[in-house]
Amino acid sequence: MEARFESGKPVVTLIVILASLALLPFVFRTLRQYWRLRRIPGPWQAKLTNFWLARKFWSGELFDTIARDLDERYGPVVAYGPNRVLFNDAAAINIIYNTRTAFPKAISYDVAIPVVNGKLVQTFITERDETKVAAVKKRIIGAFSTNALLDYEHHINRNIEHLLELLKVSELHKDINFATWNIYFAMDTICQIAFSGDTGLMDKQSDRDHTLEAGRERLQYWHDWRAVPWLEKLIHKNPWTIRRKQTSFLLARLAAERIQQRMEKGGTGASADLLDRYLQAHAKSPDSFTQATILGLTISVIAAGGETTSSTINVTLAYLLRNPHAMAKLQAEISEANLSFPPLWTEVNRLPYLDACIKEAGRLTPLLIDPLEREVPVPGAEISGFFVPAGTIVAVNTHAMNFEPKLWGPNTHEFRPERWIDCDEQQLKRMERANLFFAGGRRICVGEHIAWIEMKKYIPALLLKFNVSTADLVASLEAYELRLIATQIQAVHSDAPLHFTGSTNRFVDELMVRLTPR
Repeated sequence: MEARFESGKPVVTLIVILASLALLPFVFRTLRQYWRLRRIPGPWQAKLTNFWLARKFWSGELFDTIARDLDERYGPVVAYGPNRVLFNDAAAINIIYNTRTAFPKAISYDVAIPVVNGKLVQTFITERDETKVAAVKKRIIGAFSTNALLDYEHHINRNIEHLLELLKVSELHKDINFATWNIYFAMDTICQIAFSGDTGLMDKQSDRDHTLEAGRERLQYWHDWRAVPWLEKLIHKNPWTIRRKQTSFLLARLAAERIQQRMEKGGTGASADLLDRYLQAHAKSPDSFTQATILGLTISVIAAGGETTSSTINVTLAYLLRNPHAMAKLQAEISEANLSFPPLWTEVNRLPYLDACIKEAGRLTPLLIDPLEREVPVPGAEISGFFVPAGTIVAVNTHAMNFEPKLWGPNTHEFRPERWIDCDEQQLKRMERANLFFAGGRRICVGEHIAWIEMKKYIPALLLKFNVSTADLVASLEAYELRLIATQIQAVHSDAPLHFTGSTNRFVDELMVRLTPR
């Protein structure tokens, strides 16, 4: 017996037994998940482990490419993880992103929770508790209504005038990277709406403080870990790691500093902005609408409101430049409208072709490419002919749906704003429901109206003052390159629709144009 013990065999056997016992819960859970979704087609590797999806993300493949490939191979309902199901069915939108029965956000949103001063701070985007979301929304939803946002319209007007003056002074009659100017404008504007202060990007004409870089890195981080959030939590958000961190996100630090400055000035009444509305809600209900709530809301607004708005502007302009007939039609609509300068929201909101151009660009090139994942509540749900058990993560395959002829009509790969105008009321409603640019249902982006006001005011203002053309360096529109940043993403604007290879959300990094005064 003593000799056997020295050989180590009993010790090895014990280790093997203990390891096997430790793995049993994992094996049982995997088999249970596989059995629950056995009738739903999908790659066999994806049905066994989320590392299949993680590997796709880490290898630099865009999710929309994955989603379209899955749709073509497996059909409109496909399992893309052991507990994940993707639907290419417009009817699924009304179930997954409905306004009545809450399908809470999935655990993948936990990856985006920032660390501020050594503590996790839930933002409005990352909060998964629908009761808490409803309580916060009840107190601040009025601040995001179109009528309320008109109180902040002067911030947008001032920045439009400032940007166009800067362009007039230094950027006429030469090839310029317009994408850079547009992100400077969008970020300065959203910060002024959020807390009456900006990052000074337009004046500095540089991201010398790395504000934009930090925001992009944050979204890249979310993309990299969202397939395996439990692993991200284990490595980066365990109690020991969190205590060692101060602030994991530069924009979170900026938000915290601005809130502290406002509190030192006396809080409410100092400025007409969103922060003032939050502080008013805090004064009425300090226990439920805490300072952490204010910080989370502020982070959400500035993190989501800069890149998406500017990139949508850039993509819209790129499609207009490639389609001169559409550009001419939009310019005619703007000229005939007799707009003020800067244009008023009440004026530009009545321009149907402008609205259609932005929506069509967003349909062809959605900027947030990862799935809007939700969790099926108890007792489960019937979706697209399948019973989906409670706890399953589900999402709509917008990347396949955005090119579905039954929904959008013929030539779905073409930029045709008229499809939003030349349709009956029922068809328009179907298209609007399928447009998940700002998500949908109970968790639709609260800043949706901010983005629309910015875009609809800025694009007409630009076209009122300048003729925008492709740069001389571009030999032809068919060879027009639209470069995107995020781990070496590039898109080629060719005869086909914009084609992307890369790994994360689309941030337009280069849009070469030439401006001449009108």
